Amino acid sequence: MSESIKTLIATRVDSSEFKLPMFSPVAVEIQKAINADADLLAIEKMIHKDQALAAEILRLANSAFFAGLSKQRTIQQALIRLGLNRVFGIVLMAAQKQAFHASNPFLNTLMEILWKHAAASAAGCRWVALRCGYQELADDAFLAGLLHDLGSLVVLKATDEILADGLAADMTTEVMKEVIESLHTEYGNRVMLAWELPSQYAEVARDHHLTQTTSSNLLLHIVKLVDAVCRKVGIGMSHDPELALEGLPEVKQLGIKDVHLAELEIELEDILLNL
Repeated sequence: MSESIKTLIATRVDSSEFKLPMFSPVAVEIQKAINADADLLAIEKMIHKDQALAAEILRLANSAFFAGLSKQRTIQQALIRLGLNRVFGIVLMAAQKQAFHASNPFLNTLMEILWKHAAASAAGCRWVALRCGYQELADDAFLAGLLHDLGSLVVLKATDEILADGLAADMTTEVMKEVIESLHTEYGNRVMLAWELPSQYAEVARDHHLTQTTSSNLLLHIVKLVDAVCRKVGIGMSHDPELALEGLPEVKQLGIKDVHLAELEIELEDILLNL
């Protein structure tokens, strides 16, 4: 069955009618404004164009892995407290959350699991960058973690359409897991290229499941490490509590200490509780 659904998904995604996930228009507008050194008031107005998005941005800004000591009650406060780059990351996170929705209830449940994995990965990758000597990569690591599995969204969106059209029977979790694992890196790479993001993000989407890589892309190694820790603590569709993190090549590549690995496990578990 998995082979037949893979064929149906590939046919659907390659058809002219299928639409890949769109890069958030608000995020595009804000990124251009940041590049043009726009003031905070102008960016605040852009965010408020979408009230649902603004509300989600404020919720995320006050969540455990963004919040400071005091509650941020307005977008303006969030912009001042967190800075433009972090708010841009939150804009993307909020926009991505809106995209993780399916009409099929079973697929919608998987969407929720994958969304939590994406959000935890984003926060986890940022934590690794800040905690382990790669502070200059913190914002890039956040985006890489958030977007690395975006191909899974493509697979589920295509499957949602296929089920709605009556072209396949209801899926099981095991079948969907196999199909996602087989296809999502190719489709994630395709989305990153379509969005014209820097090549390092496309490489992360394409290669984050490779066992060995000689890439010098530190974002790839950070995402691979956080992906493994997510798997160990059970964030996502796979759970391997016996996974030995110390032997991973990414640990050596990044120079991560054992104490940091233990702290990262705790950090991810705390993040999951606050999503």
